[in-house]
Amino acid sequence: MAWRPSSSSAVALLVAAAAASVTLAGEASAQSAKQERPIPATPAESITAIESAFTLPKPPPLTLFPHFREQMKDQPDFLRDSKFDINFRSYYRDEATRGPAASPIKEAWAAGGSVSFETGRLFDVLSLGAVLYTSLPIYAPADRGNTGLLLDNQQGYAALGQLYARARLFENHYATVGRYYYDTPFIGPHDNRMSPNTFYGYTLTGTFGDPDSGRPAFHYGGGWIGAIKPQDAIDFQGMARAAGANADYGTAVLGGRLTWGKASIGAIEYYTQDTINIFYSEAKYGLSPAPDVHLLGAVQFAAQNSVGQNLLNGGTYFATNQLGAKVELGYDTAILTLGYSAVNPGFAIQTPWSANPFYTDAQIQDFQRAGEQAVMVGASYVFKHLGLPGVAASVFYFNGWTAAPAAGAPLVETEWDFTLEWRPEWKPLNGLWFRARYGTNSVWQGGNLNTTEEVRLILNYKVKLY
Repeated sequence: MAWRPSSSSAVALLVAAAAASVTLAGEASAQSAKQERPIPATPAESITAIESAFTLPKPPPLTLFPHFREQMKDQPDFLRDSKFDINFRSYYRDEATRGPAASPIKEAWAAGGSVSFETGRLFDVLSLGAVLYTSLPIYAPADRGNTGLLLDNQQGYAALGQLYARARLFENHYATVGRYYYDTPFIGPHDNRMSPNTFYGYTLTGTFGDPDSGRPAFHYGGGWIGAIKPQDAIDFQGMARAAGANADYGTAVLGGRLTWGKASIGAIEYYTQDTINIFYSEAKYGLSPAPDVHLLGAVQFAAQNSVGQNLLNGGTYFATNQLGAKVELGYDTAILTLGYSAVNPGFAIQTPWSANPFYTDAQIQDFQRAGEQAVMVGASYVFKHLGLPGVAASVFYFNGWTAAPAAGAPLVETEWDFTLEWRPEWKPLNGLWFRARYGTNSVWQGGNLNTTEEVRLILNYKVKLY
C-alpha cells in the first residue's frame, strides 16, 4: 500500500551524520494522521487515514545546490537520479495535568531531524535508501521527562530508522525489504514528535489504473511487518511485544483501495499471532456543487479482537469495534468540520503501532475508551486572500462520554485545540513550516476533575540537497 519512504528529510546540524547515512546506503498521546499534516485549504486536501496509505509525499520544494544535478547528468542512473534531502526540526513541548490524577510536568525543547538518501535505480530495477533520525536536547530538565521528544531520561539519540532495498517489478509495482516508513491506519509513523515510527519487514505494493484520470483505479499492498522502532526509541522490537505481549511475533498485512473520481473505498487487515487481529475500512466522497463550495463526507469502521493465546489480555478473549463519520463543508479557504464516533462498550480500541486513525482524535485525548461516544466541531481558515500568504489557523472542540463498566466510573471529557501555522511562500523559505499548538482537556470521572494543558511549538524545514 502506498507504503512509501518518508518524505526525504534531515538535520542541518548533523551534516557529518549525513555522510554516514550515505555510506550505509552505497507514551503515546493522541494525534491522528490529520494532525500531522498542514491545515488544508479545501476539503479535497483533507487526507483520511486510509488515503494516506496510498498517497506519495510531495518532495521538498527547495533545492540548495541545483547545479549538482546538472553536473551528474552523464552519470549512471544509480547516481544521476539519487536523492539527498534534509529536514531540520525544532520542537518544544510542555504538558501539565492538574487534579487527583495529576502527573509530573513534561517539558523539553529538542532540535534535530533527519538525513535521507536514496539512490537511483540500478538496471532500472533496484534502488537503495537510508534515513538517519536524531534528536538533541536544548532545554530538558531532568525531572520533566517522558515528552516523547527525547529518550525517557531526557538524553538525545540518533537512530538509523530506515535502511532498505526497493525493486521496481514493473510499472507502478514495487517490492520493498528492510527498515522502512509505512503510513497506514494501524501501522503508521505517528510523526508528532522528533522522529516517526519506522518498521522492519517485506512488502509488495502497486497500482492498477491511473487515479488522476477520473476512471477506476485500484491500489493494493501486503506483506509482513516484523518489528517497529517507536518514535522515541533507538532499537527495533517485535510487533507483538510493542503491542504489550510477551512475544516477538510479526504482523501480516493486506489491503487495498478503489478510487473512481472523487469517490473511494478501501480496507486493510492486520493479523498478529496470539495477539490481535485488526480490520479497518473507510469510504469517502467529495463534490463541488458551486464555485468555491466543496463538500466531503467520510465514514470509517474498525474491528479488533484477540487471537490464539490472547496474550494482550492475560489470556482472556476480547473484541471491540469503533465507528466514525465526518462531514466537511468548505467555502473558498474556510472549512467547517463535524464528526462523530462510537466505541463498543466491551473494550477500548488499541493503537500500539500508530496514531489514532479516527476523525474524533484530538491533540491530547483520543476518545477511544470502552463505550465512548464523541462529537467534534471544528473550523479552519487559510488567510491567503487577506494578505497573509502561508498563514492558517484552526480551532476544534471535542466532547466525549461513556458509562461502560469497562471504562471505569462514568465519565465526560471535553477538549479544545487551537493551531496557528505559517508556511512562507517566499522562495528561499520554501519548505519551512512553523506551528504553534495549544490544547486543553478536562475529564470528569467519579466526582473528580482532571485538567491537562499542552503547548507545542514546532519548526520544520525540508530541503533537497540537489
